[in-house]
Amino acid sequence: MSVAVVVDSTADIPQAMRDEYAISVVPLSIIFGNETFQDGVDMTSDQFYQRLTESNVHPSSSQPSPGAFAEVYERLAQNHAGIISIHISGKLSGTVRSAAQAQELVPNIPIRVIDSGSVSMGFGFLGLEAAKLARAGHTLDDIATQIERMVPNIRLWAVLDTLKYLERGGRIGRTRAFLGTLLNVKPMIQIKEEVLPAEQVRTHKKAIARMVDLASAEGPYEHLAVLHSAAEPLATELANQLGSLHPRDQIVTAQLTGVIGVHGGPGVLGVTGIKKA
Repeated sequence: MSVAVVVDSTADIPQAMRDEYAISVVPLSIIFGNETFQDGVDMTSDQFYQRLTESNVHPSSSQPSPGAFAEVYERLAQNHAGIISIHISGKLSGTVRSAAQAQELVPNIPIRVIDSGSVSMGFGFLGLEAAKLARAGHTLDDIATQIERMVPNIRLWAVLDTLKYLERGGRIGRTRAFLGTLLNVKPMIQIKEEVLPAEQVRTHKKAIARMVDLASAEGPYEHLAVLHSAAEPLATELANQLGSLHPRDQIVTAQLTGVIGVHGGPGVLGVTGIKKA
């Protein structure tokens, strides 16, 4: 009767790791016109990016309902003593609020819902740490306390290949997107609860060098990951360069799920990690 770990599909934890630690995933939804797909269930990331580049319809995304969370919590309640549920920043999605509402619907098991203030493996590592603590026999309260302590130590930087998808989704104006394309500017962002503009670079080579510099200045790390959207060769190059900062065989490479790709599009490259306390 250990503690169960739940994340949402934006955690981007590789399937092998999810299986190894029995982490449950509640999917967000991706909507193309009249079609709705469960992120990572009905549509893989590869399928999403292929459709995104081929379709004239700009997709949208939606958070899971409280009922979707309650269904997973009820299932886990049958053979667990507690549940820790860790999610994408509440400033980026209403997912964590749905999880908190579901908590009220399932009173027969203690549930701790945590807002990671991050996205992708930025909080995927929290899920993995929680699962390791659960396996070691820690109580729900102890796991939640340790995970909450790690939240401020998450770092995440990313570079977008194009502003087109932010413009399509109404996140920035058409003029700004046009100017960015004209000047061949690749915007770099930082995630600290919300998306914050960092700086601008002109090439992927410069983006990789800059992210290595930024990550190095904040290190060392307990965990480190490279993120990408349909840009695996660039991700491998970035991971190799980060090998001087963190053991190369311990750097996780993860493709950004479709829900994140709705806003960033293909060609995103990022690095995220949890700083050593």
